[in-house]
Amino acid sequence: MKARGVRRLAPLEPGDPGEIGGHRLRGRVGSGGMGTVYAADSPGVNGYLAVKVVHPEQAGDQRFRDRFAHEARLLAKVNSPSVARFVRADVGAELPWMITEYVPGPTLRHHVERFGRMRGGMLLGVAVGVAEALRGIHSAGVVHRDLKPSNVVLSGQGPKLLDFGIAHAVEDPDPTKWIRLRRMRRAYRDLRLPSPDALPDERPAQQRDKLGTPGWISPEQYQRQPTTQRSDVFLWGATVAFASVAHDPFGTAAPKEMARRVMFEEPDLQHLPKGLEELVEAAMSKDPDDRPDSGELLPALLALEGPRGGVRSPSEPPEGTGARAVRGLLERQWTKVAVRPPLPPKEGGLFGRASGGEDQSRP
Repeated sequence: MKARGVRRLAPLEPGDPGEIGGHRLRGRVGSGGMGTVYAADSPGVNGYLAVKVVHPEQAGDQRFRDRFAHEARLLAKVNSPSVARFVRADVGAELPWMITEYVPGPTLRHHVERFGRMRGGMLLGVAVGVAEALRGIHSAGVVHRDLKPSNVVLSGQGPKLLDFGIAHAVEDPDPTKWIRLRRMRRAYRDLRLPSPDALPDERPAQQRDKLGTPGWISPEQYQRQPTTQRSDVFLWGATVAFASVAHDPFGTAAPKEMARRVMFEEPDLQHLPKGLEELVEAAMSKDPDDRPDSGELLPALLALEGPRGGVRSPSEPPEGTGARAVRGLLERQWTKVAVRPPLPPKEGGLFGRASGGEDQSRP
């Protein structure tokens, strides 16, 4: 089975730059409301680099520039083989740009919708690779906030997590906040009054918005509670469940119905092997405090690898829990994804995007 991404780059269009940051642009990968992603030559490296360039109309908006710079700063802090590597950026340029590793391959959603649910070692590879990405992101003090199958790319070496557009740094919480909140709610309950969602002195910025894709938002976000690294763990569980059942774990419906399902119903976890099902079930607990953190998740997943591949219930600790252990598991289990970098545009081809499967480097 081959997991294909874009097979040929689209030609550059009139007005496109010829080079960015000293790298020659070879073709277009895709374009959206925020900017255009190009593939660029990478001297001394086999393959391309991905270059995201902001649209001129967006470049004139200082708020958008600030958001783009924020995304670049967060990505630069992360060091994980399961996250597209940051190379360099110029957020002060006339048209801000950012260069990252180019990861050829389809998204997890595209692959599953085309080939069906994932099983055995490949399913475990998705779970481990995405958990390793969260470990790297969380170690850097970042919350991704937008983990979902369309942001996970299946490369030839394993899954990689992309798109830090709505990520944020972890805030230092007031250590007395939750104690005071519990006392306040107890007092309101004793008075038989409705309990408020927040403390009177809580800053509005601490009441997280619901930015994200309906059905791919954690229960606490829907309840206007802070978005934390445990929120990413919930979405890790939903992503692994999607890979196993080949549909969204809470189904599809209107946004309000999706919010109700995420907050009050249980996800579809059928087909998950027992050990993996237990971890996904814990990760998707409605209460963030009942979920494991990404540092606990990864060694527990590595312990699920069976002696002949596949997934088993854990019986003894794995040999190592760091990047080497993750790399070794993926070398053994990630056997059904073959990806080639896309070819350059055809000479004299028409302007516009080339046909082919879904690719990872979206703006």
